[in-house]
Amino acid sequence: MFSMKQGLLSITLSLALSVTLLGAPSPTAQAATCADVLSPMTDPLAIKMENGQTVIWEGVDPQLITARDTYASLIRQKGWSITYTSAYRPYQYQRHLYEIVQNKSICQQEMIKHGLGTLVAAPSYTAPHTAGVAFDAVVKDASGNALNGMTFVSSQLINLAAQAGLSFPHTTTDGVHHQLAAGGTGSTLKVGSTGAAVVTLQTNLNRVGYSLSADGVFGSGTEAIVKQFQSAHGLTADGIVGSSTSSKLNALATTTTVLRVGSTGDEVKVLQRLLTKKGYSVTADGVFGTGTESTLKRYQQAAGLTADGVAGPATWTKLRS
Repeated sequence: MFSMKQGLLSITLSLALSVTLLGAPSPTAQAATCADVLSPMTDPLAIKMENGQTVIWEGVDPQLITARDTYASLIRQKGWSITYTSAYRPYQYQRHLYEIVQNKSICQQEMIKHGLGTLVAAPSYTAPHTAGVAFDAVVKDASGNALNGMTFVSSQLINLAAQAGLSFPHTTTDGVHHQLAAGGTGSTLKVGSTGAAVVTLQTNLNRVGYSLSADGVFGSGTEAIVKQFQSAHGLTADGIVGSSTSSKLNALATTTTVLRVGSTGDEVKVLQRLLTKKGYSVTADGVFGTGTESTLKRYQQAAGLTADGVAGPATWTKLRS
């Protein structure tokens, strides 16, 4: 009897232990931390920036330096002040910031540390900061009131920046981001132009549905596509990129406006061109009808998106990838 009780007790304890072990969380099933999703940095300059040196001007486009200095002079004339928070970013540091924003639910402390909003360009050697054509800065008026922030930019500041050859491509999602306008400091881009500003131009043309190499050389091929863009959007089709063409292109290259059946206009034309670029046949007439809706649904389904026929931020991002 005694040995039978011992056996039963042993079995009971074994079963209890098994249940406990089965119910215990696996060490590998623990929730990821921010450190788990961030790629390591080996670039000395990227590491230096991570340690606090965020304003670095070496290697930026000379036109950006000229624009910056003109901008600062105009700001001083008004009795305002400017604080730069970021300029050049090496590829690894741009990737670091992008990964933080992509994982913001577990990287809140890093978001705060870096003062990030909801929008950071994907790591690319043509991304504005890495290409040396952008800087981040906050401007305050004579009373110390901020004229821009992550979600706003005052009209006064937009106009002042334009005088210096700068633009704000993301006024409601990254309003501290200043970028060299396609025409530089009041100049224009045309056949024969070269450099980072041309790379930005070509990249933006790709983002609105055209296909060309972002090689930084404004040749006859780039000129022809600029003319197509100008003609499609009610601009003088002269192949020269001045402030009007630059402003229109920057706005359309970054739009995430929700479009659906009944929408019309330039943004719909961009959507239709991007669908065509992905291999779907649709006329870029600027009218979002049932034909465009049907085509969009087919693209969304093939791309693993919700096939609802509505172009929202996720669809825009996928179309531009």
